[in-house]
Amino acid sequence: MLKPRIVHWVMKNYSRLEVDDYFLEMAILVGKRSTCRRRRVGCVLVDSNNHVVATGYNGVPTQFPHCLDVPCEGATSNSGEDLEKCLAVHAEQNAFLQLRSNDILTAYLTVTPCIPCAKMIANSKVKRIVANIQYNQSLATEILNKAQIKVDVHDVNNNQQNLSRGTK
Repeated sequence: MLKPRIVHWVMKNYSRLEVDDYFLEMAILVGKRSTCRRRRVGCVLVDSNNHVVATGYNGVPTQFPHCLDVPCEGATSNSGEDLEKCLAVHAEQNAFLQLRSNDILTAYLTVTPCIPCAKMIANSKVKRIVANIQYNQSLATEILNKAQIKVDVHDVNNNQQNLSRGTK
């Protein structure tokens, strides 16, 4: 049996992951399933009750050979370049294809959305995005701001918020 002093020490030194860190870590884990050679991206869609309603990672469409096995034309391009040569379906798109919720959502992403995904998210029930890394496409940022979607870039490795913008 544990002595009260030991229990107090354990409870005092115990820390629980913050909600954003929890879901960002989950998005990073989901991204590890990616079959894209360029970048591993994961997405976790969470409803207003903090329940996961869908996940997605970037990879080629069903029945296509994985880019890890047979590289597409865009496999060696820098991130953000030659997107038209890349066959990957983005993590956000794959998560929305699985989505069966009509609730207000938060999207946890390993990286903020590209322009096409920002447009898709702007037309959805996502009201907040929490990402681990900022993807620098100013038009994507403008689209999300105009859609009044709050974007927080939150470095889970340093466990601190780096950037917050957008509306509530």
